[in-house]
Amino acid sequence: MFELFDISKEEQENILKQARRVLNSYRQLKKAYTLSMPQAHTQHYDSVSTSNTSRTSNESSDLIRYLELGERFEKIEQAVERVENNEYLKNKYMKSDVMSSSQLVELSGYAKTTYAQKLRVVLFDFAIAYGIVNFSKFDFKV
Repeated sequence: MFELFDISKEEQENILKQARRVLNSYRQLKKAYTLSMPQAHTQHYDSVSTSNTSRTSNESSDLIRYLELGERFEKIEQAVERVENNEYLKNKYMKSDVMSSSQLVELSGYAKTTYAQKLRVVLFDFAIAYGIVNFSKFDFKV
């Protein structure tokens, strides 16, 4: 997985840790995004009110929060879609029903160590797609 780059074990683990952190936050982010959805009848868009009441500053901050959450939420989903074998990520991090590690291994059809290796590769691919990995810091091996 890291054969082309001169990346230390410590840096590899740091990259994977950051990818896991982003993916682990996906479910909470999705829930927050859904719960923060502004009510269409009380929101203001481009200075045009869709409400019969006066505008409050709370409404605009709710809309901004909603848009920011949506942007983060979509960025994760887009990065996952760019990853080959993304079903590993979807099953482990994105589905609403949380599966145990043994269930995930069984679902994959591989042995536990093979599943773990494949998951690491997919996590690294996600880290690249999401923008966690900065290739300018690493040298290519010859």
